[in-house]
Amino acid sequence: MPDTPLILIGSGGHACVVAEAAHLAGWQIAGHVAPQAGGDALLGEWLGDDSALGKYLAGGAMCAIGLGFVDAASAQRRAAILAGLDTDTLATIIHPDASVSPNAQLGSGCFIAAQSVVATGVTIGCGAIVNTGAIVEHHNTIGQNAHIATGARLTGNVHVGDNVLIGAACVVRQGLRIGDGAVVGAGCVVLSDVAPNTVFIGRRGQES
Repeated sequence: MPDTPLILIGSGGHACVVAEAAHLAGWQIAGHVAPQAGGDALLGEWLGDDSALGKYLAGGAMCAIGLGFVDAASAQRRAAILAGLDTDTLATIIHPDASVSPNAQLGSGCFIAAQSVVATGVTIGCGAIVNTGAIVEHHNTIGQNAHIATGARLTGNVHVGDNVLIGAACVVRQGLRIGDGAVVGAGCVVLSDVAPNTVFIGRRGQES
């Protein structure tokens, strides 16, 4: 609903990326909420801290979460924000330069960044991020509040759990399961399943 006013949650770098994509997609950015005002004009007016959000949502605005995450702790902070929001108020932001299959299903509050690919049969949960240049191939399932970071590659039929980080430039082999809360470090090659709430760095498994 691009004609609906949009409030950004956050004021950092990821918030600017979300704001730019939203602007290019035709959303009207009413401002941002954050502990302190952001310095980038893309964010619009600073509306106060997070406590100010409710009155704008009650007035018919929608919101987009502009907080990325890089580890399990920051994933949980973002998950807590999501849990406190009505899904009807969460805007799904798709950059015009992203490629999203008409046969993909996107949950509320997703962010699909520039030059990313979401292929046919993909299901993406509420609040997930597919960041710049990432590829989510056919029939992947991406959980709520998961982050597929810049340049990551998920081949077909991968299941990514809730609150998972797939780090920048990772490659995940087809058919694998990445458990809830797992963190896969940047540049990893994942060749076997990753257990929930674990941190994986390097190369795992054998080619079959």
